[in-house]
Amino acid sequence: MPNFITDPQLDPYMIQIDESNYAVVKNVTADSGKVYQQTLGFFSKLGPAIRKIAKDDLSSKNYSSLAEYVAEFNQIEERLNNIVNL
Repeated sequence: MPNFITDPQLDPYMIQIDESNYAVVKNVTADSGKVYQQTLGFFSKLGPAIRKIAKDDLSSKNYSSLAEYVAEFNQIEERLNNIVNL
């Protein structure tokens, strides 16, 4: 049975761990109010799983420039990496 990293700082994301990989899972609330889990990808290392969370988090808003997007990405990735000290 897989284990999960459910750190509140990752919310709404969690990372499923098994003997082979890390799966990034996002809790999504449907218009009906029902919460379900959406798997965003499978990764052999924790670092790429963290980057997937950062990239998905970025997709929640629009950006007026590439520089703004990259700065926001770097900020999110740094925050997540500091949590796990990668």
